[in-house]
Amino acid sequence: MKYTNQRVAILDFLKDNFNHPTVEEIFETVKQKLPRITKATVYKNLKILVANGLIKEVNIKGVSRFEAKMEPHHHIICTSCGKILDFKSKELIDYALKMIENQTEIIIDSAETTFFGRCEICE
Repeated sequence: MKYTNQRVAILDFLKDNFNHPTVEEIFETVKQKLPRITKATVYKNLKILVANGLIKEVNIKGVSRFEAKMEPHHHIICTSCGKILDFKSKELIDYALKMIENQTEIIIDSAETTFFGRCEICE
């Protein structure tokens, strides 16, 4: 995979952003640095970066969001405002993997859990 200006700008933005931005949010920010970039180019490059394991795509309520945090973690999502928080727990991952052990014909590599609730502001 080539490291183009567009891919580097997208990666730089995602490395410093922990809000799980949408394609639109990434496009608007990267466009400030690269005014000639199109939304289609951003979308295409996001798919390439995901396919190459450099970023993750998280689908929340049917909306694709992206993050550069690649270490295993979970998500906590407010069902009212859509706020997403990361939650790291090796114990939860280990427990989930132990529970599924020998239960499927698929070899499980990883596990992540999504918790849903309402944040303090929405509550």
